[in-house]
Amino acid sequence: MAGMTGFSREVARRIFAEELKSSNYSFRDGEDQHQYAPSYLLTPTGAKCNRVFLVGTLIEKDDIGGDTEYWRGRVVDPTGSILIYAGQYQPEAAQILAGLETPCFVAVVGKPNLYQTDDGNIIISLRAESISQANESTRNQWILDTARRTLERLSDLSQVRVPPPGEDFTTADSMPAEASSSAAMDAERAMQHYHVDIEHFRQMTIRALSALKSDLSGGAFAEEARPVNAAPVWPEAEPAGKEDSPASSRKGGNKKAASPGWPASDDVEEIETINIKKKS
Repeated sequence: MAGMTGFSREVARRIFAEELKSSNYSFRDGEDQHQYAPSYLLTPTGAKCNRVFLVGTLIEKDDIGGDTEYWRGRVVDPTGSILIYAGQYQPEAAQILAGLETPCFVAVVGKPNLYQTDDGNIIISLRAESISQANESTRNQWILDTARRTLERLSDLSQVRVPPPGEDFTTADSMPAEASSSAAMDAERAMQHYHVDIEHFRQMTIRALSALKSDLSGGAFAEEARPVNAAPVWPEAEPAGKEDSPASSRKGGNKKAASPGWPASDDVEEIETINIKKKS
């Protein structure tokens, strides 16, 4: 398509449903606000999302289209639920969603979509690019990885200096692209916009890990968000960088596609990843 030259596909970020639904800050990046410049959703913990990777339980689906099929599904993770949509512009995702039986685990890669209601409320959903049926172990690994990413961002947020009232602050739309790509700058923007309660999102992460621990004891399709008063136990993990680039994941042929439930083809290589070592 004309005008698309120079824009590469964005890495899909792992975000819990509760954080996604708390997000209301979108923008186009770079000095040149071209119509084809990528748009982003900035979440409260400072995740700059053009695409999102979500694994959870598909609990309902409906064809809400008229003359053409337009599918809506609700996916639940341990922190809440998020709506996903797929229609004529996402034919493969729509076909897969139409054929799934609920409840089942699914892995979804999609673009966040913001809709403002007449009363000013913001509704967040995902426009699915790919959907695949997953298994329990894929869902469990996603919770671990997403919790780790969230805690990393909360650590960045804790270092942010909040300017006193009246002090100038550079907005996202006016920042140079190279500056706005840094985790520290994203954290600063998030704190300025959301006035983030770090402890709230830390507790959200603990609840997700506690629900996972409970599910591991009780089996698949246990209630996703039931409260458990137990401290999460982290597996031993190798240090991970802030982002794994698509290029680096292509080297060596080590693709996660071998694990059931991971999105197929190029989507695998464009999801931020963490290496978790299992205890012997």
